[in-house]
Amino acid sequence: MTSGVSDTNNDGTRVDVGSELSEMTMVPLGADETPIFAFFLIKTRGGDGDESWSFRTSSAPNLEELLGALQVQVDLLKSKLVAAWDAE
Repeated sequence: MTSGVSDTNNDGTRVDVGSELSEMTMVPLGADETPIFAFFLIKTRGGDGDESWSFRTSSAPNLEELLGALQVQVDLLKSKLVAAWDAE
């Protein structure tokens, strides 16, 4: 598996999320929630079979807000990993 992370494409076109990620599912948003921004971390497999990570955004992010949200997720992931290690 390669460790490269990419947010680039060749020509800057944008596509509908549903068409690009049609094979994937997720837990739905709440009935009173309206999506206004998305950050996608996507594990891909190339034609040569190598796996890598890409990320995409639905629009230009507020970097400070995105960093804060990602930090919360990192902290939660760390807690889950520590709990799993302690259970072993």
